[in-house]
Order: sequence, then structure tokens, then C-alpha cells
Amino acid sequence: MRQCRNGHPVDDGVNFCPSCGAPVERQEGHREYNHSYENDRQHAYGSRTDSQHLTGFRGVVRSPGSVIILTIITCGIYGIYWQYTVAKEMNAVLGHDATQPSYALIGILCFVFSFILMYQMDNAVMEIDAKQGRPSNSNFLMWIILSIFFGIGFFMMQYQVQSRLNALYEGRY
Repeated sequence: MRQCRNGHPVDDGVNFCPSCGAPVERQEGHREYNHSYENDRQHAYGSRTDSQHLTGFRGVVRSPGSVIILTIITCGIYGIYWQYTVAKEMNAVLGHDATQPSYALIGILCFVFSFILMYQMDNAVMEIDAKQGRPSNSNFLMWIILSIFFGIGFFMMQYQVQSRLNALYEGRY
């Protein structure tokens, strides 16, 4: 069992401390074990190498209300930046590419990609919840309906995703 720089115990194969979020450096003595562990995981899960645990990465805690207000004030520009940044944070939390952050930028030209990224973000939130042993429901359909009929689905998505990530980053879950 390794330790982070703050002295918390950390499982082998984890890149960030689950307690404090500090990056964990690989130790030379554990290299052979990690190699065989990776091979076992690749054998058990096919070519996919994500583990059953979160990486312990801690992203930026943002106020969901501020995210929505900044998106409105900047005519959506901050919303695109937020979607790109949060998609990258979700990938870091999960330890694999669950979302495609570039879809936030491509969505400027073709709005369908924004909906695809919303769907991926919803799945990533549900995967985070599943790895923590919490039940979770998909909100994607609700976001789409609210977007089409009332124009507030994107704001609802921002609020819900940022609130859940804040709780994860602050250790409330």
C-alpha cells in the first residue's frame, strides 16, 4: 500500500489520493505489480483499462448559480468553456475518456454535438455515482425536453452536473 504526499493510504494503480486529491507518484518497487495488475485488468475487461474505483482527482469547485449567470452574461461563451472544462474533469475523475470535450467546441458549428456531449456527461455522472455505490437516474431526456420547449435544459444540466461534481470534490459523497 502506497501513501500520498500528505500521508493518506492509497491503493496501487491509483494516480490521485481519494482522501485529499493529491497526485500520487509511482514508486519503483511497485512497477512489476502494477504491470501485472494492468495485464489482469486488461484480460478481465478486454481492452478497456478503467478500474472499478474513481481516481481521486479533485476539480474546481464552482458555484452552479455563477456558472449559469456567467453563461447568460457572456451569451453562451462561458457555457461552452464550462462544458469543455467539466468534460475534461469528468474524464480525469473516471480515469478514462467517458466524454469528448472537443464536442463543446464542435457544437458551435453543429449544435447536435452539444446534445451528444450532454448525453455523455449524463452517462459520466451516472458512472461516477455507480462507482460510489449510489443509485442514479438519467436526466438527459429531461434536459432535452426543457431545451426544446422552454430553452432552459442547458442551464438545468449545468446546475445539476456542477452541483454533483462539487459534492464529489468537497467529499460530501
